[in-house]
Amino acid sequence: MGTLLKYLFYIFVIIVIYLLGVGFYEGTINKDSTVGEVASDVTQGTKNIIKDGYQATKETIEDGADAIKDNN
Repeated sequence: MGTLLKYLFYIFVIIVIYLLGVGFYEGTINKDSTVGEVASDVTQGTKNIIKDGYQATKETIEDGADAIKDNN
């Protein structure tokens, strides 16, 4: 269980670093940004990534179920 939590933490850190990098690149995060604005951007981006991952997983499962039905 500890290993799973460790990997989930690593994934979260990678997502945060990615979102910060995207924010700097797009210009939404600059030297005048407050900590609250940055945290809000990261929070919203994390929610979007999780939502997109959930939808992709759901679609993959549905496609697999349809493929199994088609083969039978």
